[in-house]
Amino acid sequence: MALSAITPPLRALVVTPSGVLGGAESWLLAMLDHTERLAPWVVMLADGPLRTELLDRRVPTIVRPTGRTPGALATGAVWLARTLRELDPDVVVGNGVKAQCVVAPAAHAVGVPSVWVKHDYSYDRRLARWLAKASGRVVATAEDVAVAAGRPDTVVITPPRPADPVPRAEAVDHLRSLDVPAGDRLLLAMPTRLVPYKGVDTAIRALAQPNAAGWDLLAVGPDDPTRPDERERLASLAADWGVADRVHLRRSIPAVGRLLTGADAVAVLTRPDGPRTPGREGFGLTALEAQLSGVPVVAVDDGGPVARRIGPQPVGTVSAVSSSAGLLVPPADPTAVAGALAALSDPAIRKALGAEGHRRSADHPDAATQAARFAALLAQVAHRPGAGLGSPPPISVVSPVLDEARVIDGLIGTMAAQLGPDDEYVLVDGGSVDGTAERIAAWGADDRRIRLVRHGGGTIGHSRNVGVAAARHSFIACTDAGCTPSASWLNGFRAAAAETAASAQRLRSDGTTYPSELPIELYVGVYSAAVRPGSWFEPAMAAMNWPDPVELRRRTALRALYGRLFGRAFSAARVDGRSVGFTRDVWAAAGGFPEHLRTAEDEAFGRAVREIGARTALTLDAAVTWYQRQSLPAAFAQFRGYGRGGGTGGSGWLLRRDAIRLAGYVGGAAAVTWGGRPGRVLTAVGAAAYFSLPLARVVRRRQSLLVVPLVPVAALVKDGAKLVGTAEALAARLLRRPPIARLLGRPPAAWLGGSPVTARLLGRPPAASDRGETPPPGYRARHRAHGPRLAALPAKPISSVGPISSGGPISSGGPIVHGAPIASDGSVSHGGPISHGPGPDGRIPAAAGRIIEAEP
Repeated sequence: MALSAITPPLRALVVTPSGVLGGAESWLLAMLDHTERLAPWVVMLADGPLRTELLDRRVPTIVRPTGRTPGALATGAVWLARTLRELDPDVVVGNGVKAQCVVAPAAHAVGVPSVWVKHDYSYDRRLARWLAKASGRVVATAEDVAVAAGRPDTVVITPPRPADPVPRAEAVDHLRSLDVPAGDRLLLAMPTRLVPYKGVDTAIRALAQPNAAGWDLLAVGPDDPTRPDERERLASLAADWGVADRVHLRRSIPAVGRLLTGADAVAVLTRPDGPRTPGREGFGLTALEAQLSGVPVVAVDDGGPVARRIGPQPVGTVSAVSSSAGLLVPPADPTAVAGALAALSDPAIRKALGAEGHRRSADHPDAATQAARFAALLAQVAHRPGAGLGSPPPISVVSPVLDEARVIDGLIGTMAAQLGPDDEYVLVDGGSVDGTAERIAAWGADDRRIRLVRHGGGTIGHSRNVGVAAARHSFIACTDAGCTPSASWLNGFRAAAAETAASAQRLRSDGTTYPSELPIELYVGVYSAAVRPGSWFEPAMAAMNWPDPVELRRRTALRALYGRLFGRAFSAARVDGRSVGFTRDVWAAAGGFPEHLRTAEDEAFGRAVREIGARTALTLDAAVTWYQRQSLPAAFAQFRGYGRGGGTGGSGWLLRRDAIRLAGYVGGAAAVTWGGRPGRVLTAVGAAAYFSLPLARVVRRRQSLLVVPLVPVAALVKDGAKLVGTAEALAARLLRRPPIARLLGRPPAAWLGGSPVTARLLGRPPAASDRGETPPPGYRARHRAHGPRLAALPAKPISSVGPISSGGPISSGGPIVHGAPIASDGSVSHGGPISHGPGPDGRIPAAAGRIIEAEP
């Protein structure tokens, strides 16, 4: 881990099927070697030289031999599920088809997110779609390899550009020391695994042709456990064809890819050889190494990645040859290979082909770039964006407040402990009358990072927009005064901001165009519903009505199904103002938080962000805790307000959820009343499914069994209140339509009495004369509705104008920002008369029940 890492590195368990050092294993080692963001373990399903490579890198390695039969794979999956529970990784990676056959069922059983790395075309027809659907994400090592997965979000991460080759003279000398006649005779090199479908036998037969008599063959590669007799077969074949003295079979030559400059040509002759073989090269690392070495390639004309990198075939003179990096031949055709070798006997042709290959490979991504992309994808799948990254950009934190004097010192103290020297905390006061603004100003006098912004009142969306506009930095994190951020909350968003910056930098440097790799511009944090000691109702509400970060980190198949059917799960598509971070650019492009909504403005903002095509993601590292309503009437009023917000904002997602609720209750009642025994059984099954996860939470949290009978009550409170609030909002929207208004003969607001309550339901701010009116039942204002509203948000952040006397008049020209200078040495003073330590229960106090949120 890098010393400057913001959040701990990603705990990644990699399962790899083989112990040989083939292309898939070389790709994995390159990823592990060039990133410090991962804390890896590796499970090998077969032993081999790879284990030594991993141990040399101090990577914890487990060898668990596993066969290829369905029974062996199932047994391996059961063992892996136990291992996942013991090691508790953030993400598990299946490095190949066999590995993912073991990983997918184990990961679903335990709930660990998984990534499948697809290297070739093996089992494409039988397994590719199923494995892709069972994976959190898919990484392919070539564009062609990605096709069979059938997932548009597949990311292609090719093998990186290998180390630079050694000079030809040095390579020739080294090969000669191994009894390979490099430099004396023309040498065709084939670094590859020794299995039949790699086509080494085709090259041996080609050497027996008269026009290839001047060539020797060097085949370098380990024995494959699936074909342990292949080396002996090839040696026997060479003897049968009379070329045994010209065929050099070597088990291993260290760094052979860098020694290809000592060869005169390189062959990649992979062919179809039955349903259990890939059929062609997935990427062809050997061909890339040859091109970087300036050596021409003889490859199969199969339309795959290697053939395309070689380019159009030369016709005629040497000058035409320069448009290609090699020669293409039909699969399993020794005569064609011999003809290609005869053409390559001409040094001028070899030089022209080699030069073109070097030109074509010069811009291939390096290992650091590819490893960074791989680590970023794993972090996103694990819901830990930025894990292991360093060098964070400065962040502005924004919180709207109103009459929080009782807890404001604790809130600011919690945040001040997390602020870096360049960060800032912008608190937006919507008209407090209890001294909240004065306490914030006092903090700002001692610590310039604490800034007060006052405005003349409005919705919570208006306050958030004012705060974002006043913020100095390009990345904004938001939380509410009713929340207690965890000690690492701001670091979670710092890491996320660093991830966005790193993605943008890669985009600028290499022109990456995969939509799933564009920079993420909005991050949704997580929250936990706290429970006060001695309460039975609050545990039931927490179990029934709110998502749980534990279930996001360990999203088993049953939890995922419950979330799709009934909700109560975090989603990157659902923004919650309790914990959210975003770029200033995406905030501006989405139009900011909608200011006409009193609830669900955060959900509407997130919807607008996604509608403009910006990417959003979850982060487990930005967690807050908040307290629920303490009584049943207060909870009913809260959820009724949520229903109003969803209905007024026209959120299709929230309205669909409400429609499903209504259909469930109506259908269940009808089935019990008129459906007889089958109807009652069906209703019972539906109810059991609905309450299954909440009851499992009660058991997992080891709460009192007295909480269990209150779970259905909690469900009725939420669902009933939501339906009431949604119906009220939809009725108001319906009456707002011109045909109905004309039919009634009066404007809808007048028909309903013209009250400020109706005005809010109809989506417009109350008239100035109405702003002192009592709000709807259950609505807890975040802002005072006094003074003129800001006509428009400033186009640029508002600069600090220094401290002013607390309690003084507020200028109507715009928000006033309070602050105090930083000391000349750059340090920030934390002294002063303000106490911000923890309370008697060890928790830094924060306001409870004063937030306007939308339904989770």
